[in-house]
Amino acid sequence: MNVYSIYLDSCCYGRPYDNPAHRSQEIVEAQIVAIEGAVEFCKAMGIHIVGSPTVIGEIKRIKDIEKRQDVLDFYDRAANVFVDFNDDIYARAQEIREQAVVLERIIRNRDSFHVALAEAAGAGFFLTVDDRLERAGAVLELKTKIINPINFLQEFLKWA
Repeated sequence: MNVYSIYLDSCCYGRPYDNPAHRSQEIVEAQIVAIEGAVEFCKAMGIHIVGSPTVIGEIKRIKDIEKRQDVLDFYDRAANVFVDFNDDIYARAQEIREQAVVLERIIRNRDSFHVALAEAAGAGFFLTVDDRLERAGAVLELKTKIINPINFLQEFLKWA
């Protein structure tokens, strides 16, 4: 595990631009602060933030044009290395989905690609606000730790 690179899923890039009505929820506001803080921390410490075609594809499906552009701009400011698809990533995504089925977990197809891409990039951490994915990641055999951004800094300091 390389703790000196992280991967954020598209939900993390979009969270700061979610509907302001949702921001009244304390957890959402805490996640926004944690995501923005994680990006700034990584930039300051020279930790790579991995981008991928899966993240870009999901961002481009945001219907609200202004939000889509804001999220793409945040992604462009944050991600400083890129991992692309290859045969190994397709195979690893399939392995992750099969492992999840055996362990009676559900992992969406796109999430298996996020994980496979993060692993291929050598990311030590995969940040997500998807609780279901984080729980699945806790029982799957992965090379990248799936974690909520709120817990990232504390977990990073343990590894570093």
